[in-house]
Amino acid sequence: MEFALLVLDDDGYYKLELAGGYCDRRCSICRKCINNRNIAVVIREENAKFYQKYVLDHQVKTAELCRKTSEAFSLTESEKEILIQAALLHDVGKLFIPFKILSKSVPLSPFEKKIIQLHPSKGAEWLRERGFSEDITAVVESHHERVDGLGYPYGLKGDEIPYLAKVLSVCDAFEVMISGRHYKNPKTIKEALEELKKGAGTQFDSYTAKVLIEILDKEEMINVQNWA
Repeated sequence: MEFALLVLDDDGYYKLELAGGYCDRRCSICRKCINNRNIAVVIREENAKFYQKYVLDHQVKTAELCRKTSEAFSLTESEKEILIQAALLHDVGKLFIPFKILSKSVPLSPFEKKIIQLHPSKGAEWLRERGFSEDITAVVESHHERVDGLGYPYGLKGDEIPYLAKVLSVCDAFEVMISGRHYKNPKTIKEALEELKKGAGTQFDSYTAKVLIEILDKEEMINVQNWA
């Protein structure tokens, strides 16, 4: 049995880690797990590698991308800390999505898409219950909103979307593209940059996309896979 734990790292940020544990299997989730507010969910051992790669590792890589690019967005130190913390936990809501839906490698049904699209709000709710600030939870909750209003979970658009969520959105999307998913091969850096350009002004805020593209287009920063 594996447990997804909320832990404090050496830099003072909270992140998720998987840890093995003992379960007597006498109940669906034992009382100790329910009472431990740092335990997100209990994970079947055979599913642990999936969560590690596509949720936990992805969050760390996205946070590192946010950290590396934060100066270009003219963020204050406080804003930088909020962005990095939100990035480290932005997909925690996926832990509460049924694994059979989350891990599907074929197109999702409309109903399954709606279930997947619950993960930002589920994650934000879980973090609020653990005392995370509204500044952080709002970024987590809004990282899949689009400036054209076609995002989720609430269909926010333009200035309705928190600025830091716009930054996280473009960093998140870029990391997904270059790392790939269980249903999608990774793109090259060049291909990913082209996708960012195509999405500027619709999926992504034009300014944040432009800034990230300019940073990543620099020869000295092109090997971003090695950042995290």
